[in-house]
Amino acid sequence: MFKKILPALLSGCVLVSALAQAETATSTNISTVEVTPIEYEVIDVVEQPEMSTAVGRNFSDISMPADIVLPDIGVSTEEGQWAFDVESQRSPWAITLFDSNPVENQDRLWGQTKLVFGLGLGALGALALMPESFTNWDKDELKEFHKKWWDNVSSGPAMDEDDIFLNYVTHPYFGGVYYMMARESGYNQWNSFVYAFLMSTFYWEYGVEAVAETPSIQDLIVTPVGGWLYGEWAYHRKRAIEANDGLVLGSSILGSTSLFFLDPVGMIDYWINGDREGKVLEDLSLRIAFAPTFYVPQDDDSQYIGVVMGFKF
Repeated sequence: MFKKILPALLSGCVLVSALAQAETATSTNISTVEVTPIEYEVIDVVEQPEMSTAVGRNFSDISMPADIVLPDIGVSTEEGQWAFDVESQRSPWAITLFDSNPVENQDRLWGQTKLVFGLGLGALGALALMPESFTNWDKDELKEFHKKWWDNVSSGPAMDEDDIFLNYVTHPYFGGVYYMMARESGYNQWNSFVYAFLMSTFYWEYGVEAVAETPSIQDLIVTPVGGWLYGEWAYHRKRAIEANDGLVLGSSILGSTSLFFLDPVGMIDYWINGDREGKVLEDLSLRIAFAPTFYVPQDDDSQYIGVVMGFKF
């Protein structure tokens, strides 16, 4: 049908055009206008295939003009290239501590975590030397600490009767130490709180401290929550001191002392590894030993259990 209509339409268009020209020409009579037939050729219309879209294309291959402004959807066009802003795409409640491609300094946090495990053994030894009236630890039971650990873990948690200073000052402080480790590694408040919770719960309450006493209900709550409140304050105080050239009341000694207590793990890590570009301590390893490693026992030491620490410089 298209082939029948097209010739008629073309002839009609030519006729109307000729009549219009004749009307405007004063020397031309309409009756003398001749219509010249136009040769035409009907071309079949061929449907073109739809353009296919490449799925999963790398946006870095797409060039964008520099003057085009994209909506704020986490995409930037720096130097004419498309790039997704990972941080803007995250939920504020996303836990990023274990991301395989982290934006934060995960290596720094993991290195400091291993350092804390080593320091924890030292803290355990220091507490074991303190009076029982302060720690409420039964030193006789510590001789078989692996059995004591299991009894405490399986029977807890419970309300403890520790000193107020120990429960509500030292525990929030060390919760803040854990919090600062994550915060100084680039993590936000939520992830830093989660890290402080994991460390205070599984490393300390159900780990080191469970060797001597049943996990405490107060400590499980006060340590991470108090650590978040104190740790965020400490984070901003450390920033303020560093911005003041490390001075407190005009004194560099007070400044250095304050920076240490605000972030002790960070300072110890700095003393060992510097800025972590050229690390002094390459690796720290811990393992459980069921026989003495560096001495020969004088009698049958069948109840022996220990921890071997290895340092690689």
